[in-house]
Amino acid sequence: MVTTWKKVLLEGDAAVLSDTAPVDVTKATADAGVASDASRRDHKHNVSTAQPTGSVAESASAAEGTATSLARSDHVHACPATWAATAHKLNTHNAADGAVNCGKQQMTNMALDNQSSDPSTPVLGQIYFKTGDTHPYICTVA
Repeated sequence: MVTTWKKVLLEGDAAVLSDTAPVDVTKATADAGVASDASRRDHKHNVSTAQPTGSVAESASAAEGTATSLARSDHVHACPATWAATAHKLNTHNAADGAVNCGKQQMTNMALDNQSSDPSTPVLGQIYFKTGDTHPYICTVA
């Protein structure tokens, strides 16, 4: 039997097992590793960082880059002195299927759909919050 709904693991739900220091983070081919135990949730990797290069430009294309260092979450790019005025809004709403395109914009004050049991007509990727066990669930098979 295939389970349609998968419980999303929350902090504190998983076991804390390992005392081994992790390896440094690098830009390299993905590797599953060989350890047979789990990591502590507060373990830390050493990460090389560097300043961003180049300026942010309107309508510029995204690029991963080639540096082997990572950017810090508070890094700053140089920007043009002025920007063309634009409105932040939903890009489209399709009345036929109910799909809303947020144009990759941040949503604020959003809450998951509260349900006491699994929705009866699941849609692949659907997420809801089960009030009985206070965990989010995601539909993995429709």
